[in-house]
Amino acid sequence: MHWTTLSDAEVFAGFGDPPRVSYEEAVIGHARLVIARQPNGKAVIERLISPYARDYLRPEWQPGMPFSG
Repeated sequence: MHWTTLSDAEVFAGFGDPPRVSYEEAVIGHARLVIARQPNGKAVIERLISPYARDYLRPEWQPGMPFSG
């Protein structure tokens, strides 16, 4: 149940719309970064895939960090 003073149309506005984010992959050496590119052109790291644990500790490759490349 969902209790609110808003109408159903306001609560569920845009619920079925496709996401406006496009995803790309960048390969840097042995690591693969999944990049989310926003409609305004900004790119942020969404996911890191790497066989080496030390790559997950790199602050510049953490999810949510800006990506320029």
